[in-house]
Amino acid sequence: METSRAGRPLITLSAVGFDSPGLVSKITTRILELGGNILDVEESCRRNLFSIFLIIDFSRSECSQDDLENSLNGLESETGLKIMITEYDGERTHCIPEKEKHLVTVLGPDRPGIMAKVSTFFHERMINILRARMIARGDFFSMEMVVDTSWMPGETDVSREQAIEHMAEELRETCCTINQGVVIQSQDIFRKIKKLVVFDVESSLVQEESLRVFLEGIREKLGQIPGGIHFVDRGEDQFQALVENARSMKGIPIKEIESFSNILQLNPGSFELIRILKSMGFKIALLSSGFNFFIKDILEEAGVDYAFSNSLKIDENGIITGELGEPVITNETKNELLEFIMKLEGIERDQVIAVGDGSSRSHFIKNAGLSIAFKPRAADIKADGILSTGHITNVLYCLGIPKEELEKYVCP
Repeated sequence: METSRAGRPLITLSAVGFDSPGLVSKITTRILELGGNILDVEESCRRNLFSIFLIIDFSRSECSQDDLENSLNGLESETGLKIMITEYDGERTHCIPEKEKHLVTVLGPDRPGIMAKVSTFFHERMINILRARMIARGDFFSMEMVVDTSWMPGETDVSREQAIEHMAEELRETCCTINQGVVIQSQDIFRKIKKLVVFDVESSLVQEESLRVFLEGIREKLGQIPGGIHFVDRGEDQFQALVENARSMKGIPIKEIESFSNILQLNPGSFELIRILKSMGFKIALLSSGFNFFIKDILEEAGVDYAFSNSLKIDENGIITGELGEPVITNETKNELLEFIMKLEGIERDQVIAVGDGSSRSHFIKNAGLSIAFKPRAADIKADGILSTGHITNVLYCLGIPKEELEKYVCP
């Protein structure tokens, strides 16, 4: 128990109830009249509900302890608030660990029991929910929570950072069982103003089925060419595959290859998402380890700031020479491209939002301030959050922007 210099216990006063004008004035004036000094205060008012917490030193008061408590409790009838008074346990308070705040966004198709499932998950791990709010409701559900993991028990032979990541993986698995995506961010990083959104084109913007049809069309076109064409998208073979693909297309007019790009279709909402992000002031970058006809239309229509992909050298007649243009972009070099853009813009990684599917081709997203895996096929994704269902514009809800604010940017 903590006491004042005169040996009198410090008092905590908590009050909660419906809001009305003058509540803070009535409470603090009563404390002054009783000879008290306010050492700390926290007050909030939301949806017409008022709450206040104070730590008070009455060491200079001439009133007895009983008179103090009776007078303070008398505020109930005067204000309509529920008043709670206790002696301040300073020793216990000093033992409270520093808060580890995280912002958790749950989103997906609406259904009963989402909040119960998530809050039970936190309760079982001694994680305290400090604040919660609905961002969207209806057919699509989105809820944002600020949680404190400081009381969460540690794990043997595991760092605190690893324990938090293990908890995050379990939360992703839990949300998956109720068809919900979830994004978990350290609140310190969340508070950093984001400036750049980077998309891995093939894994987040292009529809998988249209990409498959596109590749089959190219294969059929080049089927009569010795050696055919190789579409390797993994590991250290990717560079060699790109070289061989360029060689296989030697002698073909570039327009014949570009004509196949009409097959490519973007995920619904891709243009809308880029447009909204641009109107909010974000810089947009597209990264692709495919050839530039993958992103030509996106670049021209959406007006993105940066777009990197591979190119084929052509002669003066528009015929493919069989050589790759420089630089050659593979999955491994995308992180270098991100570094280049950050240096050019003068921003830090904490200010970057990266969107991909979390696979090897978009593994660079794990190093961003906020990494989002959109409809990943693998289970063990290293990202801050997973959006397993719904529209790609749902990425916007991960930014902590309320639905009514987003509606300002969305065309009716």
